[in-house]
Amino acid sequence: MTILSAEPFFRHVGFGANGQPRKVPRNGEAYWVARNDYIRDVRDQFVGADVEIVMAVRRQVDYGMSLYQEHVKTSRYSGDFSTFRETFWPRFDYLRQARAWREAFGAFRLLRFEDLVRQKDVLAAFGRAIDANLDDLLPAPFTNAALPPDLVVWKRMMHMAQTSERTLRKQVDTLLSGPLAPLFAALPKRSLYTSFEDMRAFHRQFEDANELLKREFMPPDLQGTPMFSNDLREDYLFGDALHPEFLIHLAAHLSKL
Repeated sequence: MTILSAEPFFRHVGFGANGQPRKVPRNGEAYWVARNDYIRDVRDQFVGADVEIVMAVRRQVDYGMSLYQEHVKTSRYSGDFSTFRETFWPRFDYLRQARAWREAFGAFRLLRFEDLVRQKDVLAAFGRAIDANLDDLLPAPFTNAALPPDLVVWKRMMHMAQTSERTLRKQVDTLLSGPLAPLFAALPKRSLYTSFEDMRAFHRQFEDANELLKREFMPPDLQGTPMFSNDLREDYLFGDALHPEFLIHLAAHLSKL
């Protein structure tokens, strides 16, 4: 039996005495107590079973942007990107997460997102990586595309209004598929890091832990290179706010209506 979980196994801390999910502690010590309790709870559901945990990780500097965009898109989160990174720090602590799962289950395998997506057939590559035959699975239609960064900022701002989440999502869909769709395609490459230096600092803070992650969990033939590439793009337009380029494009579009 293979259980695939995009995020739930990675983010939960279990249930309280009232049977309701516990709020994720922000304090490091309290978080790991709750997190380890949850992992042991998962293990206890498979007593006597031969279980191997497979964990796929993505370079934190890229995963952070993706996770933030998804969080704003699917919830009413209104914190900026910097606050998000500070609040959701456990999502980026791959080393301790991996160690916790290995301690509870023993058998543990680590995959890199970047190795999978560079393959022509990502689904087949993932199947090979987890020793599962996925040939009978048909590729799913492309859904749940990431929002452009400026639209992420716009939706985040709208979370402070009294508009319902359903209405907001409908408005976002209209913006993406309506007359403004060409506008987003024309926008320069954007990043919600405040600057290149901000992006580089976030990447570098994980270098030591990622090196240990590689030594402990990656195969011998991958030990000669960094766990993740240190190449970072400097040609983005940076800033965690509606960028002037976006507003200029928007004004030009509206002037034609």
